[in-house]
Amino acid sequence: MLDERQNQRHPFYDSLLDAIPEAVTVVDRSGTVLNWNHAAEQLYGIAEEDIVGQPIAQFFQRASLMLLQVMDNGLPVYGVYHQPRPDKHVYINAVPVTDHHGELVGAISIEQDITDVVRLNDERFHQQDLGTGEEWQPIFDTANRDLKETLTFLEKLEALDPASSLLMVGENGVGKAILARFVHSEHRSGSFVSLDCRALTEGLLDIELFGQGASYFAQESTKKVGKLELAAEGTVYLRHIDKMPIVTQVKLAQAIRDGGFTTTDGKFTKLCCQVIASIDSLPDADSASVHGEPPSPPLDRELLYLFQQIAIPPLRERREDIPGICHFYLRLASKRLGMPTPTLKPEVTAAFAAYTWPGNLTEVQRTMERLVITGGEAPLGFSDIPAAMRPKTVKDVTDAAVPLGTLSEELERERIELAIAQTGGNKAKAARLLGISRGALYYKLRQYGIGD
Repeated sequence: MLDERQNQRHPFYDSLLDAIPEAVTVVDRSGTVLNWNHAAEQLYGIAEEDIVGQPIAQFFQRASLMLLQVMDNGLPVYGVYHQPRPDKHVYINAVPVTDHHGELVGAISIEQDITDVVRLNDERFHQQDLGTGEEWQPIFDTANRDLKETLTFLEKLEALDPASSLLMVGENGVGKAILARFVHSEHRSGSFVSLDCRALTEGLLDIELFGQGASYFAQESTKKVGKLELAAEGTVYLRHIDKMPIVTQVKLAQAIRDGGFTTTDGKFTKLCCQVIASIDSLPDADSASVHGEPPSPPLDRELLYLFQQIAIPPLRERREDIPGICHFYLRLASKRLGMPTPTLKPEVTAAFAAYTWPGNLTEVQRTMERLVITGGEAPLGFSDIPAAMRPKTVKDVTDAAVPLGTLSEELERERIELAIAQTGGNKAKAARLLGISRGALYYKLRQYGIGD
């Protein structure tokens, strides 16, 4: 049977399936397994020859129900959490498949195994030490290849040229300021001076950066020292440098290039600090303003190319790092608030790894503070985390839409017990919730010994 099915498939098809790192299951309209790739074999320990040609329900009751439901309603499901075994955590995408006539022929399920992410980051959680106060360490202790390469380059650059100008590129909240402070603490002896370029007008920003010499008629005490001079042997960190007026950008570029600048009283001041700037994303020269809004000042090209660019990816591209970062901020919040550190169930760690975290580290920090404040002694589960972060589960997807009679005995009993609990023991309401008669419910209660 298996050989016959394999001979009917294009040879490239098998190679494609086995090249996919996620577990792939293909079933026909009746739920019979047509394809089971190498990753699925590894994930579940079931050989291809043992499952292909067999009903998927013989192996996975919940997954079978979900695939049948996807085919019945024609609607795909994405990012559904499932724990097929106590030691396994997966996220499932399932889609119906139609032929060129639009007729339903089956469904495909793709499962991403995140078990190692949960396990490894739980281990890292127990190894974390908050005694050093170095916030950058767990945040940039990364398994992300691109970020690793970036940090390795930064380390070599700072060792060879600690005065080099840096441009931190990344979305709000990815840790640009944290990394800038780390670079400063490792290589500079002076002050760390920060300035948000959105906060001041052109004239005031010039004065803040370069200072203002005493006027001819004014007292010497009216002289204002700029941040570039104030941070001697230290660091000036300029947030949102792309919002800096173009004239000020040109002056800054000249100061970096010449190694100093001339104040309004004609005095040349040597640039003795490191300049680190940040920007949410690199400018696109061809991009137009959005919805008719006036465009932001362009980032001066000379200034841009004077910086060494350090790209920091958002958390959604660092999924393998997310649980460890969450655990770190959870412990940090507990220490700061003087409260016990809550324990997270593995499914919560898995949910955090799958969530996109649009607010990046800032959102993580506030979320963990909330869990410390609201959490109790019991391990925290899905119901304890913000609703937007709770993934759908296979149980959520299948319970409401599948008739009670199609469930296995184990799942049928589970569904009945849940209905009884939800209705406060009211049998009539429970029967309506289950879509069966009251008599049928009483029969099921006796059958399973529920309420005895």
